[in-house]
Amino acid sequence: MKIRILISLGALLIAGIQLSDAQQLPVFSNYFLNPFYYNPARAGTDPDGGRINLAFQKQWDKIPSGPISTYASWDGRIKSSNMAAGATIFHDRTTSSWQTTGGSFAYAYHVPFNKEKTHFLSIGLQAGVTSLHIHDFTPSDPNDPAITNGRNVNFDLSVGINYHFKGLNVGFSVPQVLGNKVRFKKVDPTFANSVNISRQYIAMVSYEAKLGKKKDWSLTPFLMVNFINKSLPVYLDITLMAAYKHLAWLAFGYDNGGGLKPNGDTKGFFMPNAAGIHATAGVSIKELVDINYTFKTTVGKKGNLVPSNLGFTHEVLLSFRLKRKTDQSEFAKNKKRTDDDIAKVNVKADDAIQKADDANAKVDSLGNIVDKLGPRMDSVEKIANDAKSSAERNTTDIEKGSSTLDNIVFKKFGSVYFEVDKFELTDEAKASIDALKTKLGQMKGNYFIYLAGSASVEGSASYNQSLSTKRCNAIKQYIEGIGISQHVLLLPYGEDAPVTGNQIQEADRAKNRRVDVYLSGE
Repeated sequence: MKIRILISLGALLIAGIQLSDAQQLPVFSNYFLNPFYYNPARAGTDPDGGRINLAFQKQWDKIPSGPISTYASWDGRIKSSNMAAGATIFHDRTTSSWQTTGGSFAYAYHVPFNKEKTHFLSIGLQAGVTSLHIHDFTPSDPNDPAITNGRNVNFDLSVGINYHFKGLNVGFSVPQVLGNKVRFKKVDPTFANSVNISRQYIAMVSYEAKLGKKKDWSLTPFLMVNFINKSLPVYLDITLMAAYKHLAWLAFGYDNGGGLKPNGDTKGFFMPNAAGIHATAGVSIKELVDINYTFKTTVGKKGNLVPSNLGFTHEVLLSFRLKRKTDQSEFAKNKKRTDDDIAKVNVKADDAIQKADDANAKVDSLGNIVDKLGPRMDSVEKIANDAKSSAERNTTDIEKGSSTLDNIVFKKFGSVYFEVDKFELTDEAKASIDALKTKLGQMKGNYFIYLAGSASVEGSASYNQSLSTKRCNAIKQYIEGIGISQHVLLLPYGEDAPVTGNQIQEADRAKNRRVDVYLSGE
């Protein structure tokens, strides 16, 4: 067999993408940052709107024709339901003569086991097409029956399942379920012209442990196992990641490069032929864009497969978080509740008007009696007329109040945030409230202040309701202390008005320990 084929197959062995039996998915060392790429059940695990991921990998930078892999993926919830969707396109240039391009669509359904959706089971299905292209092979022996060129397009399916409980994820997926045949053009048509694409079995396990008094730090171990069949070694990766909030993170990992074998032969497991170590660093820009870089080097000592000959592997992953307009949806819910309150006031106003009409009728009746009784009832008539005037004034006040309520305009000023299980104001919270006084000084007319208090899901519903009330009262007392004289209305919602539907991450829970400040007026 010509030397170029041997070099290509050797390179693929190092990367863990052997072609002796089947074409496999590219192996990314930063798999833990986008598990959806390997498991369709992980679509929509970010409930705030989804993600777009762009990945690039260049293996062995000292080899000009070394493998290059790229992909783009999107996944997200379908509205706010338990359903999710995703899409992936990828291109894998294994060698200059072997390239793979494909695309797929995925659907996932998350079955929640509790109201907070911190405990659920997900199942996913992915369908797509893959095009394998071989070209520009020039055998040194003209009688060599090697593949010379060809293209094959296959339809395939992938299935996956994932169990999530708080910080634990246990997933299992089977890419390339159908096991299709790949056919290519040969120099000698009498030779076999097809191989089977074997299905893969991928398992991933991770657990995020929160650390620190405020739970700002996290430590997460990841394990990935990729098994094809008994003729190919098992690929194993172990990674540990430390993160601060969702601002920065650092991970270190080891992979055996396919050194563990299913037949029980573990020789060379920790230092096999193609083993590698990798490090990943990432930062987040306003929790909207994540930038990740991964560096990998081989640690094997067999033959020429050493960094001095191969070079290093580099990976870049950009993740874009697609945030939903949660503030607007939250405002809409608060606006609806306020509208309901106004409707109740209108009902009371209608009742008062009816009572006033009844009072008028009684006054008229008293007037007739007075006419009959004569001057002796003048005092009674005066009392009745006073009652009528009072009722009319009350009716007018109620109508004005109702008209004012109908023309109320609501505007969200901002939010004040609290620490876990706390209702005391921080210095930052006081500064936010002080800004409210300056803002009100620039506004004209009469305004009301609505304080909509919320709490994260820790604790019982009744406790969170009480905690949100205390947070509203704390702001009300501070507002009165700095000389703000507008009327203040407290609307404690407890845990019933979250801005994040799934409070799995500490960053999501922190967003719900808040009091939203609304201004209303004509």
